[in-house]
Amino acid sequence: MGGGEIKVRLVPEGVEKVVEAGRPLKAGELLRILGMNEEVAVVLRDGKPLLPEDLVSPGESVEVVRVLSGG
Repeated sequence: MGGGEIKVRLVPEGVEKVVEAGRPLKAGELLRILGMNEEVAVVLRDGKPLLPEDLVSPGESVEVVRVLSGG
C-alpha cells in the first residue's frame, strides 16, 4: 500500500486540496506541487510557519497562506 494524503487548506481562498504523498514531503516541495514557492506562500502547521526543509507527513493537515508583497 503506497502512501497517503496531505490535506491542504489554502488561505485566503478557503479552498481545500488533497495532495497524494507516498512519503513525507518537504514544505517547499508541497508548495511546488501546488504551483507556488516560498516567495509567495508559507506552510503552517498548527498555526506555526514551517521552513522549506521541514517535513509534512501523509495524514497531516496544513494551511498554505499566500503572502502578499507590495511592489
